[in-house]
Amino acid sequence: MDLPVRHLFQELADVPRAERERIFAERQIAPELRAEIESLLSFDSKPGDSAPGRSLTERVSHAAEEALRSGGSGELSYCGPYRLTRLLGSGGMGTVYLADRSDGEIQQKVAIKLLRADANRPAWHERFLRERQLLAYLNHPAIARVMDAGHTSDGRPYLVMEYVDGVPIDDYAAGLDLRDQLRLFLSVCDGVSHAHRQLIIHRDLKPSNILVDVSGQPKLLDFGIAKLLDDTRDATQTVERLLTPNYASPEQLRGSNQTTATDVYSLGAVLYKLLTGRSPHDLGTETSQAIQAAADARNIPPPSRFNPKLPSDIDYILRKALRHEPEERYASVEAFANDVCAFLEWRPVQARSGDTWYRTRKFLRRYWLPVVAASVAIAGLSVGLWMANRERVIAQQRFLQVRQLANKVLALDEVIRGLPGSIKARHEIVAISKAYLEGLGAEANTDQDLALEIGGAYVILARAQGIPTSPNLGQYAAAEESLQRADALMKPLLAASPQNRKALLIAAEIHHGRMILAETDNRSAEALAQAAACAGHLETLLGAGKASQAEMTAAANFFYNMALAHKNMHLFNDAIRYARRSIEVSQSLPSAQMHRAMGLSMIADSMRLSGDLEGALQAAREARSNLEKASFPSETMRRVVLFAVLYREGTILGEDGEINLGRPAEAAAVLQRGVNLLEKWAQEDPNDASIRILFTSGARELGGILRHSDARRALMIYNHALLRLGEVKNNVKARRGEAQLLADSSYVLRRLNRLHEAKDRIDGAFRLLRDTKDYPADRIKPDGEAAYALRALGDHLAETGQPEHAAEVYQELLDKVMASKPDPQNDLRHATKLSQIYGALAGLHRRNGQPGSAEALSALRLELWRYWDTKLPRNSFVGRQLEAARL
Repeated sequence: MDLPVRHLFQELADVPRAERERIFAERQIAPELRAEIESLLSFDSKPGDSAPGRSLTERVSHAAEEALRSGGSGELSYCGPYRLTRLLGSGGMGTVYLADRSDGEIQQKVAIKLLRADANRPAWHERFLRERQLLAYLNHPAIARVMDAGHTSDGRPYLVMEYVDGVPIDDYAAGLDLRDQLRLFLSVCDGVSHAHRQLIIHRDLKPSNILVDVSGQPKLLDFGIAKLLDDTRDATQTVERLLTPNYASPEQLRGSNQTTATDVYSLGAVLYKLLTGRSPHDLGTETSQAIQAAADARNIPPPSRFNPKLPSDIDYILRKALRHEPEERYASVEAFANDVCAFLEWRPVQARSGDTWYRTRKFLRRYWLPVVAASVAIAGLSVGLWMANRERVIAQQRFLQVRQLANKVLALDEVIRGLPGSIKARHEIVAISKAYLEGLGAEANTDQDLALEIGGAYVILARAQGIPTSPNLGQYAAAEESLQRADALMKPLLAASPQNRKALLIAAEIHHGRMILAETDNRSAEALAQAAACAGHLETLLGAGKASQAEMTAAANFFYNMALAHKNMHLFNDAIRYARRSIEVSQSLPSAQMHRAMGLSMIADSMRLSGDLEGALQAAREARSNLEKASFPSETMRRVVLFAVLYREGTILGEDGEINLGRPAEAAAVLQRGVNLLEKWAQEDPNDASIRILFTSGARELGGILRHSDARRALMIYNHALLRLGEVKNNVKARRGEAQLLADSSYVLRRLNRLHEAKDRIDGAFRLLRDTKDYPADRIKPDGEAAYALRALGDHLAETGQPEHAAEVYQELLDKVMASKPDPQNDLRHATKLSQIYGALAGLHRRNGQPGSAEALSALRLELWRYWDTKLPRNSFVGRQLEAARL
């Protein structure tokens, strides 16, 4: 079949008949050529379109398979211990088959390249053996490896290779963005560079010889016309012209001497195809005239002409790789790859300067006389250029000073954070630093080091604004905005340099801060996503070589806070896992005892909420023991950790209405110590938001225990906590905490017979929850602030002689809690809250003369605790709940 017929047949093979008729008419195809095409197409018709019902492809495939089974047509069914199963391809001097190992030793699929029977001439035979030997030298992930070799029974050599189940690189890359395409190409460069280091050039690099497997790993195939660089034979001698013109270098097309520059050119042609969808030559035919035209062509269109989205740096890189003169290309594949890496990392590409010098040399050779005259004129401008450069240097120095000032001013916040009465000064520092950073942001896109500095500075700014892991100004929304700005700077930087340690640590802190803010605002799904991103960056950092003490300290702190967030979201197993990771990371640090105390405290709380109260108390007391031996980087950190350990031990001993050991007197003593610690701290810094929110959590638990035995003392504690929370302005978490305190304090006011005040506090709680948009709501979490407010209202109505109205409130609470999809069979805290609602509502139904409804709820409550009794047998807390349900 001659070339015009072949190309037209390939073009029209899958085109409908009506479309074919239009093409024939438009192109004025000669009748005899049209008849030949129609004849071929009739053989290639789909099943049912011809009498035999088989396409041309099917017939050829069937014939090949028959030949394999029978060993006829010059081909064999076996090569040594391998059974040939399917023809994969044929060309040049060999045929490639898919094969299975058939000797029973191991099960393995391989690709076997076999010298064709009709090519078993001395020259071809020698070339095939040379290819086997060349491949044996190579061992690289990007090169299909040699596994075995041998000769068939009729003396033909074969080569057993790794079977690559993949797609050509141009097909695979079509679905990738530019940066992923370039990273894939760099893997190919690495494989070719390995071959060059073994003194082997491939000489036939093209997309069909580079397959990408399911894992995304490219594999170089077909070293059939490769050569050794130290081969002493005439480099221009070939057995046949085995090359692909669309990707071959000019020296290959001319039959000239070939070096590693030959592969550099072909790699450039492959990258051109990946980025534009066409080869740089894009020959319409493969006639000798077309090949000669490609060999002589010197001006290849820039790839951006066909893909306008490509940056100009890519044009420069490919222009250098595809130079007509081998000595003007990249000196090596490594140099080519380095320029691609430079582009990915936003560094200057060498091809730009090389391109300028290349064009300058050519220009000077052609126009040397005018250049001499122009040089005289340029000399006159030198003084002016020197002055302009001096102004540029001064501007850069001023920019550096502003850049340093932004970071130094922000660093002052770290210094004065623990000083009494420093809040006003901190507000000023935050405002000044924010203005500086916003002024610098526009420059960060072109300066990687500056991007790192600004990203880190935004994280520090966010901590000062409102990340509740240290004293802050309670500006949560502003902190989120600062972290988002930092994230926008880190994402492109990490995409270009995935192992950049400083960028990884900053990115981890960004996601860590956003996780805390999301969890604080009850955005659980986002908090989990941010935690996963933070953990991913930390594990990459810790796995990328020996970490510094600063990196390990940060990682230990971040893992601890991830544990806390997961505990707050009732994901207790995950909380324990992250707490243990925090302890593990910190083992070699001077602060190991502190981190161990923190981690054990978190494990204790998570164990408590999982039902293991004795184990939880043991872990909490071990945490306190470690705390006594620990050293801390600051007094602030010592107080935070000590309060956390005391708080958790207290709640394990006797948190009111929650999972506890039923030892309220011991619990109150421990919690009082924690509250006293934070009260002293709050007096030292009258405006710190985080201290006040921590104080409130301890005071609320202490008040809940005391309200059953000492109502007046409980009320004093509640009132003082409300006073401290009122000092925190414009903070959603503070307002939610205030609502819960108001609801809880209504119980002690009723015990003191101050009924109107009790109702006023409940009304105040609902006003705050309306402001925070937590109520009214379609769904309410069992342990959310709205649930506490509704229970307080229902209990107040019940105790003031309004049981019917109280039952309506409790029914609303039950319906909305169930709408939140609680998990009482796996979450002990949910079980506890639902049990309390079932019990209260059952009692109200009895008072309202509805024994059937009461019994149904009581049965649900009893069934729930029987289930937990089988799940946690002999558990003291579950036993108490089961006994209460039976009564």
